[in-house]
Amino acid sequence: MAASRRAIKAINWAALTERIHESERNTLTAFKAKSDLYLRQLQANPENPPKIDWSFYKKKIATPALVDKFQKEYESLSIPYPQDKYSSLIDEQEKLGQEHVKKFISESNERIEKFKKELEHLGSLLKYGEMTMEDFAEAHPDLALDPINRPTIFPHTPDVQPDAEDSKEKSH
Repeated sequence: MAASRRAIKAINWAALTERIHESERNTLTAFKAKSDLYLRQLQANPENPPKIDWSFYKKKIATPALVDKFQKEYESLSIPYPQDKYSSLIDEQEKLGQEHVKKFISESNERIEKFKKELEHLGSLLKYGEMTMEDFAEAHPDLALDPINRPTIFPHTPDVQPDAEDSKEKSH
């Protein structure tokens, strides 16, 4: 029983609260309340059962052999502490979680580097208010108007441009 008392006291609730998302804090609070209730119930009982004064009962009972029998059976009684079946599973899940976290961190660092390069590129461009049409076409060739290779009609927005499929259907 001592191991379970230490385990319950060893929980760092403040660290758990900092690590979880705000939306899950109510669930953690409810879990902590249940844990505290179980801890209070556990502490209400002594860690070891009280000692029985067998000599007192031998004096008071007419058949001391019956008390001896009860004493022998009581002292031979052994209630095993439940086996820990779940710590190894939790450790495996923790290792798997650590692997996922390391993978996520490395992928995030790669994304961060990619975005930093993109920010450097965007920072090196002229401000859009200072660009000429040629500068814009050089910076964004896929968005710029190209009257030679991709002619468009006024107002040069995609919703008013004739579709290539429509022109093919008209020609047939």
